[in-house]
Amino acid sequence: MPHQKRQALIDKYGLNQTTDETLDNLVSSIAQLFDVPVAMTAIAQKGHFVFQSRYGLEIATSPLEDALCVLVLNEEKQVVIPDLLEDERYTESHFAEKRPGLRFYAGTPLVIEDVVIGSVCLIDTKPRQLTEQQCTTLHQLSSFISDHIALKRAHYQLQNEHSLLDHSPAVMLCWRYENGLVLQSVTRNVKEVLGLDYDYITTHQQSFESFLTQASQEEFHFMIQNHLSGVETTETHLELYQASKKVWVRVLSKGFFDQNGRLLTVQAIATDNTEQRHVEKRLNDANQQMRLLLEASELGTWDYHTETDHTQVNKRWCDIIGVDYEFYDGSSRFWQQRIHPADLSSVLKKIEAHLKGETKVYSSVYRMRHEDGSWVWIETYGRVVERDEMGKALRVAGTHRDITERKLAEIHQMKQSQLLGFINKARAAYLENHDLSNACQKILPELIDIADSQFAFIGQIVFEDNKRRLFIHAISELSWNSASEALVELYKGRKLYFDSFDNLFGETIKTEQTVISNQLGTHPASVGTPKGHPPIYRFMGLPIQLQGEITGMIGLANKFSNYTEKDAEFLKPLRDALAGLFYAVELETARLEAENQLLRMAMTDALSGLNNRRAFLEYLGSLSQDEISYFVMLDIDYFKSINDRFGHDVGDSVIKQLGSVLKESIPAPNFTARVGGEEFAIVLYEQSTESVTTRLTKLMETIRHTEFALPDKSSVTVSMGVAVYTGDNTSTALTQADKALYNAKENGRDQIAWFEND
Repeated sequence: MPHQKRQALIDKYGLNQTTDETLDNLVSSIAQLFDVPVAMTAIAQKGHFVFQSRYGLEIATSPLEDALCVLVLNEEKQVVIPDLLEDERYTESHFAEKRPGLRFYAGTPLVIEDVVIGSVCLIDTKPRQLTEQQCTTLHQLSSFISDHIALKRAHYQLQNEHSLLDHSPAVMLCWRYENGLVLQSVTRNVKEVLGLDYDYITTHQQSFESFLTQASQEEFHFMIQNHLSGVETTETHLELYQASKKVWVRVLSKGFFDQNGRLLTVQAIATDNTEQRHVEKRLNDANQQMRLLLEASELGTWDYHTETDHTQVNKRWCDIIGVDYEFYDGSSRFWQQRIHPADLSSVLKKIEAHLKGETKVYSSVYRMRHEDGSWVWIETYGRVVERDEMGKALRVAGTHRDITERKLAEIHQMKQSQLLGFINKARAAYLENHDLSNACQKILPELIDIADSQFAFIGQIVFEDNKRRLFIHAISELSWNSASEALVELYKGRKLYFDSFDNLFGETIKTEQTVISNQLGTHPASVGTPKGHPPIYRFMGLPIQLQGEITGMIGLANKFSNYTEKDAEFLKPLRDALAGLFYAVELETARLEAENQLLRMAMTDALSGLNNRRAFLEYLGSLSQDEISYFVMLDIDYFKSINDRFGHDVGDSVIKQLGSVLKESIPAPNFTARVGGEEFAIVLYEQSTESVTTRLTKLMETIRHTEFALPDKSSVTVSMGVAVYTGDNTSTALTQADKALYNAKENGRDQIAWFEND
């Protein structure tokens, strides 16, 4: 019969004998989680329900027929009654008489070995509704309780088995302490119990430690430190290597001291508890979600669904970062955008490794941006709670804890060395590739961190078009509309400048002084922020100066507390380092400009201002073999006569004027060069021979109507030869154009001739 099987299971698992503090705590947390006055586990045995773990309920037992939990027992499924007065199972039964005043009930079967032995119940004196997620959560909690009961029984069985071995041989070890631990003795059964060689251990003093894993060596040292500090007895679990496996050892140790409290010896009993550790591990794994739920009232909780990219959080999670719970954005994008730039990469790597199954749990410490602009230190812990049949993670759940106060105390001690470190980092980054913007961007997250700020930028003063501008080398990637997104894109393209200094950060440039404003609205230079811009509460502008002249600035915003002159003084070594880098960049820029000027001079014809023959030949060598172009050879008609009649100065003037006409008429990407006295070469990129003819005809007309500096006011004409270049051989195409030019001259000049094969 079902009740007999049920009773047998209750006896088997000892549910009628012992209380369970863990379950008591869980039931209390369930009541708080669901905000009900009464919660309990109801176990059916011998015609009664025993409320072994309960919250808000004084009675410990009730006849089956007098308890609503009998509905779950009979129906063997979850029962949720939003309003008992509207449910005939309550109104048409004796429940209403026995339990007046009740309005809400929810119960989920408690199952052991596929038998319903009772239920996990919620009771309220007012009507209420449970969401689908809450119903699911109640099912999950019931499953956790069932698993806990089963694993706890296995745990107790192992404990009872170990008690039977109390009189069996156990390894005894003794160390004396003489400025260190020295093994004095060990019993000979160390081989049988722990698998270690007795002769080796006794011959090599302190060798017991060498058999331990790295983590267990640290535990062993901690055990000894406890004894040194006066702790008499300790229990430690260590992991050691055997020939083919690892073994967990339970070590009970006792310290013996002289009359002055100085440690003399440590004696220990070591037993193999590998099997028990495995059971404990399974128990801990099964109860992990339970522990997270127990802490829900104190911690921020999160539950991320990978398939939907949505995270469910509790109100406490939102409170930690100052976000309105009602308008919380559950996307991973929202979460990632809140993480400090310096921490994001590490956080993503850790959670990715856990999702892949490379780590047992996911844990990380990082900063998240509070709604007020400050940074909150978060300690997060979680694990995958659901995978599909292929092992892909479907859900990850965990907790958030605010540890800001503790972290700020730690950070204060390391800031000085951190500052020096990232100054050297900036110098090294610049020396590596001479990219100042990249060097500044690399240290920007560390600058934000060390300055306890939310936003920052690094800018250098440059002069362009006789105007002073602030070139932005590094800036917090901040955008709130299409216009700000365009600015971010400009910055990414190394083109972001500011040339208006009638604002708060511009005050630093104009005054060449540190500017601090912890109440932006009260500063005379403050002009507010654009609509939609994240709020700016506090600002500090730091001038970067070299030899008394301002060369740039650092801007910081939204420090957790007020900015002070001490902050400015603390960052002075960084400002001095950036000033040196700015100067190095200026020197490098000047050198490159000089080299480019020399190169341009070497490639430019001094008379015409066009490319010279050397530049033309190098250009020919760079032409693509896949692109069709047109080679044009151009010659001034009767140029020798001009030199003979009017002199070489006039001839030079004609060449100079013609160079200007060619520059204007043949723009890039076309290429024009003077390759001889009165001879010019042109490479045209046109769609067809017709468009080439049109362009060159127009050029000839322009030359005819240009007033050249000839004493007799006569016009100048040119002859042209054109050949098609198809990527075969530039020399061949050039020779063909030259032959075409010869034909144009032979046929009367002042005309265009195309090369034609004989």
